[in-house]
Amino acid sequence: MQYEGMTVGVPREIMPGEQRAAMIPETARALIDNGAKVLVEKGIGEGAFWDDADYADAGASIAAGPAEIYGNANVFLKVKEPLYNEELGTHEAELLPEKSILISFLHPANPSNHEMIKTLAGRGIVSYTLDGVPRIPRAQKMDALKE
Repeated sequence: MQYEGMTVGVPREIMPGEQRAAMIPETARALIDNGAKVLVEKGIGEGAFWDDADYADAGASIAAGPAEIYGNANVFLKVKEPLYNEELGTHEAELLPEKSILISFLHPANPSNHEMIKTLAGRGIVSYTLDGVPRIPRAQKMDALKE
């Protein structure tokens, strides 16, 4: 199995007004069919018109909250960059396990994100920023904003 040993965690977005989910049930099913475990936070798809049942039907496990996601996965998908989590009283960059993988829009050139980027790097977190993927015809298969 291609993704055996990988647990993909997808927390709910905490940025005010952000309604998107970093994973849809179809993607969860594809990862699971290839050996990964998928753990999504309860209510992750509400703003994007996906029910928890849709994710469960795809084979994903539903976590009660963000602490369960961050404590049990090694690859993390987010729409927006890590932010301070009011509920847990800490920054999401500190919640990610050391040496884990984060795939998100990180906006590393934005000065307001420099400290977060330094925290990720200092903790050995491999980060892939989707805003670095060019939005050109040749790169359409990689376009994270396409519908």
